[in-house]
Amino acid sequence: MAVCSFLGHRHIYGHDVQLRLQAAVNHLVEENDSVEFLLYLWKSTEPFYALCLLAALRAKQCAPQKVTLTLVADRLELEQRLADKWTHPLFFIADRLLPLSVSKDRNPLKVLKRTVQWMVKQSTHVINGFYEDLFDRDDFVLNFARNAGVQIINVTAPELEQVILASSEQLPERQRLVFQMRKSGYTQKEIAMHLNLTVSRVQQIEAAVTKNLQKQLDSISSCIPKIPQKLSVCSIFALGDANYKNLCVFSNCIRFLMTRYQIDQFCLEAETVHSGFMFALQQSIPLYHKIPTRAVAWDAGSSELYDLKAEFCPPCDAAESIGGIPAVDCRISTILELMDRSMFCICDLSASAYAQQILAHIPQTRQAVLLDIGKNTALPKSEVLGEWSNSLQLSSIFPEGYILK
Repeated sequence: MAVCSFLGHRHIYGHDVQLRLQAAVNHLVEENDSVEFLLYLWKSTEPFYALCLLAALRAKQCAPQKVTLTLVADRLELEQRLADKWTHPLFFIADRLLPLSVSKDRNPLKVLKRTVQWMVKQSTHVINGFYEDLFDRDDFVLNFARNAGVQIINVTAPELEQVILASSEQLPERQRLVFQMRKSGYTQKEIAMHLNLTVSRVQQIEAAVTKNLQKQLDSISSCIPKIPQKLSVCSIFALGDANYKNLCVFSNCIRFLMTRYQIDQFCLEAETVHSGFMFALQQSIPLYHKIPTRAVAWDAGSSELYDLKAEFCPPCDAAESIGGIPAVDCRISTILELMDRSMFCICDLSASAYAQQILAHIPQTRQAVLLDIGKNTALPKSEVLGEWSNSLQLSSIFPEGYILK
C-alpha cells in the first residue's frame, strides 16, 4: 500500500503541470495494489493543490477499488465547518476525513506547518512541485521528507529549472551572491556570518531573490505558446427534485468549482433547465464572471419541428440538440454524451435511476470528475465527526485529542 501527499508552490509554473501531475498520480496507482492520497483542507484553494486534488479525483474514478482520498483537517476548524450551514464539498468528495489537533498554539502558520509535516511523515511517497531554487518559504518540508526517507516524485519541468538558473545571473550582485551560497548548501545563519549581516537581513534578500525570479518565470511563461485545450465544461444532470437541502449543496459545489478551476461553460440536461437548480446556478455565478449556459436535448430523428431556443432560452444562453437518431432511452443517451464532453459533472445518484450506468461510464471518459451531491446525505452532521474519525486507518496513530509537539 502506498500513502501519498503533495508538496508545491502556491502558484503554478508551466502550462503542462496538470499533465505531469496526472501522469505521476496514474503511475503511482498502476505500480501499487492500493494508494491513499492525503489532501489538506486548508491548501485546497491554492492553484497547485487544486490541480493535485483534480488528479487524485480522476485516479479515484478510474480505479475506485484501489484509490482512497483522505481529507486532513484541523479538528477545531472542522468542528466549526460542520456546525456551519455551508457544507464544504470536499467533505463528501473525500472517502475519509481525518481531524487532527497538531498544536496548542492556534497560530495558523504553525498549524499549517505541523499538519503538513505530519502528513509527509505518514507518507511513503510525496509528489513534489517545488522548484527549490526559488527558496519558497514552505519548501523546508521537502527536506523533511528526504530526511524521513520518503520517496520523492518530481513533477517539476527541467526547462524551467534551467530558466531559473539563467535568470539568477541577472540578479543584483548581493542577491546573486546569496542565491549562489544558498545553492551551495550554506544556511541562512552561515550566510549572515560570512557577509556580516543579520539573519533577518538575509531572509529579506532571499525574499527579493524569490520575487525577482518569479517575475522572470511569469514573463517567460507568458511568451510560451499554450497547448490548445478543450473547452472546460461542467455538466449538470440527473439531480431529481429540488429541495432546500440539495439546492444548498448544489450551490456550494458550483462555488467550489469556480474558485478552483476554470469553467468555460455549463451544460444542462433538458430536464434540469426549468427547475430550482437552474435558479441556484444563476445565483451562484457572480455578475462579473459571466459563464454561458447551454441546454442539451436528445434529437431522436423525429420529423417534427422543435424550437429548442424558444423552449430553453431563456433561462439558458443557448440550446443544442444531439444524437439525431432514435435511442432506446433518450435521457441516458444525453447524460452519457454530456459526460464525454465534460471536465466536471454534478448529479445526485441517490435520486437517479441511471446511477449504475453513470458510474460505469465515468472511467471511460478518462477526464470527467463526478460530484455526487447525494453523498452529502449519507451521515447526519452531528455524527459525521465521530463516525468518520473512528473509521480512518490513520486516525489510530494518535489517540483522541492528541496534540503534536
